[in-house]
Amino acid sequence: MTKKLLSEIIIERYGKELYKKSVEFPKNKINIISLEEDPIKVSAVILDNEREYHLIINKNKNEIFHDCPTFLIHSEIDDKICIHLIKLLTMIKPSISLELVEKISKMQLTSEDFGSKKKSANYLKLANTCINSNNCVEGLSYLNKAIINQQECEPIIERYLKTAIENNLFIEFFEFLQSAYSNELSTYILKYNHYIEKGIRLFLKSTSKYSFFEILRIIDYTDKLLDFYEFQSESFIESLITELLKMANSKVFNERYFSMYFIKRKYNALVSLNPLFKEFITSTSFVSFKNELIIYFKNEIENFSVIDKLKLMKKQFEVFEIPKTSYFDEYKSYKTEIKELEKKVYLKKFAFLRLLKEKHNIKQSKIDFRKKRNTYIVNHNKENIENPAYHYIINHIGFYGINDSTIKSSEIGVNYLIIKELFLDDLQNFPDIFYYKKQFWGEDNDYEISYVDVFSLISKPIEYNYDIDQVYSSINDLMIVEWDLANKPRQGSLVNAYGAQIVIPDQNNSLYHDLKPFDLCYCQKTPVKIEGNIIKIINVITKCSFKDAISSIEKGMAIIEGYYPLGLIRSVLSKNVSPFEAYEIALDNPNKQFVPNYGKFLKAFRKFLFNFINKEKEYIYEILKTNPEKNTNQFKILLNLSTELAGLELPYTEIINELLYEASSLDEFRIKLMSRVHLTIKKLLKEREVGSTIVFDIKKMLHTPFVKYSNEILKIRKEEFEQSQVYRFTELDTGTYKMLELVKTYYGSQFFKILNLDPDKYISQDLFNKISNYSDRLNLKINVFEEKI
Repeated sequence: MTKKLLSEIIIERYGKELYKKSVEFPKNKINIISLEEDPIKVSAVILDNEREYHLIINKNKNEIFHDCPTFLIHSEIDDKICIHLIKLLTMIKPSISLELVEKISKMQLTSEDFGSKKKSANYLKLANTCINSNNCVEGLSYLNKAIINQQECEPIIERYLKTAIENNLFIEFFEFLQSAYSNELSTYILKYNHYIEKGIRLFLKSTSKYSFFEILRIIDYTDKLLDFYEFQSESFIESLITELLKMANSKVFNERYFSMYFIKRKYNALVSLNPLFKEFITSTSFVSFKNELIIYFKNEIENFSVIDKLKLMKKQFEVFEIPKTSYFDEYKSYKTEIKELEKKVYLKKFAFLRLLKEKHNIKQSKIDFRKKRNTYIVNHNKENIENPAYHYIINHIGFYGINDSTIKSSEIGVNYLIIKELFLDDLQNFPDIFYYKKQFWGEDNDYEISYVDVFSLISKPIEYNYDIDQVYSSINDLMIVEWDLANKPRQGSLVNAYGAQIVIPDQNNSLYHDLKPFDLCYCQKTPVKIEGNIIKIINVITKCSFKDAISSIEKGMAIIEGYYPLGLIRSVLSKNVSPFEAYEIALDNPNKQFVPNYGKFLKAFRKFLFNFINKEKEYIYEILKTNPEKNTNQFKILLNLSTELAGLELPYTEIINELLYEASSLDEFRIKLMSRVHLTIKKLLKEREVGSTIVFDIKKMLHTPFVKYSNEILKIRKEEFEQSQVYRFTELDTGTYKMLELVKTYYGSQFFKILNLDPDKYISQDLFNKISNYSDRLNLKINVFEEKI
């Protein structure tokens, strides 16, 4: 059974609208952790509206577990079916999907997860997958999420600490310890005190390898730890004291900062252990270091530093007892400046969305905002909702849910300026919207969307070609990311990428300000850091072309897919989708309307598909044989020959199969195919078999290279018609006609089709007169022989 059949079944049972929404849902937001076929067992984590959901299908237990709102709220099985489940079914093998679709009505669909065991197991699977593929930062994040039930947390804690230490991931190490104490896991943490002491020792020896910002973050994590944690080993305390004194006198800034902060933070405890600490804190070198910190802080403001870095420094200045008067005015002014810059980022985003609105004929409409708790429900304009560009716009300003009909009041407030451009609704009577608008935009109403702002976001048709994966020792070091316009710009970035987590570019990268929506880039696969639970930052290496992206994916490089359907490359390589079907999917992609340079993507994709066809000749021939008419038409589309071969119904399956073993490149194949078509036509016209010219549609051939054969085709059609014998039988002055020869000719078959006649039966005088009339119009003579009965 085909994928098309699967889609038909889904539409029939659950509706076209739900299926359409599932198709639009980005498949890169569904992370399939494991898939077993016999018996069927599927585990996945889904990112939707910046929340993670779990989807677990277990045939043995006859159960589908999912914790999204649709599953949770509804009681009837058909009502529980959501876009996440439908999307997952379209991503796995059709045979598995079809079996599941047939059994869903008899399965238990539940959101119950006692003790959160299912979620924990799912996170553990995902953590194992990440760690085994050397993506330890992400793996540690999922290990942390797997700690849901305290009674079963000890093995996870041990593995987390051990993995972090073995991979020198001390930011994650201290962040985890801080999180564990905040979540009342101190009893369990202390059982692994030897790991904690080992981690601290190793970190102190590697502080110089971290950036100052990272040191600030680690200190922030250790702050809470220092309030609760008590060192157990005297020998460890002695070695710690020795190391701190050594670092305090170091010439390395990071070492001095960390040791001095630690000494000042635990001053009383350390002085009681070693009086040298008292002398150190009262020394001129410590006073001098505090002055150095103030100068550094002000220089960071001048250098346009990350506000989060300054916030951490400001917080830690309290421990150093640095007076606020020495830095706070500059800090306050800088915060105001950063807030204004954040507004400018949003204005750029709005300019881009307004350009899409105008370019793709989206009408300003009234959508009837209706309050429902802290959200609003709307009814989108029917004409707009059919426009893919409209979906792109509303998905990037906070609309979500079935039919994108829900939006939070906070999102309306932040996106107020573009919402006014899109909708005619009067929002003056909604105080919560104006609260959020004022909170973000302030009292002023002077902000306007400028056309000038959009130019820096328009993608240019540049072909990047670096073969960057040749530089790296392993394909596993890299990944390809398609950047998208950010729903919520973070750290000043107008772009991010949506996979199983939200990815944002490292702002210290030289390409940071040059990244545009829909740009393809090579990035380092391991994230630089993780913020919160679902946001990670990665380093961008360089932009890449469609050709390079496709080549790298062929070699096995990971991707975060966006609006270019690059995932089809893997589907073709794994033979889950035929190259013909893949090209049809890419060609019919509704998003091609607004995605820039989509034609160039199709051109590069065609070359990849042909190279695959060339390598897999036997496989391709088997596909062609299964449905010759459909697949040969797809082959013509793939070769971009639909126009050139219009009006020709030739035995393409045979022609293509022969050429598969002769041509070695796409261009050579096209040339040889056209040549073979010419030869086939010439042979057909030379043999002059009666009725053979039915394969030609001269009207459709007018704009093809084969129109030159039109006169010969018309000549053959006239000759065969006029040379065919028609027998007239007369009985009692009534004539009937036998036309077995005539009906085999091109014109004869067309006349019989028009009049809906049975060729094996005699026809009446009236019907003969009609055929004779058609013949006269075409200047054709009917060759009639009289037979008497």
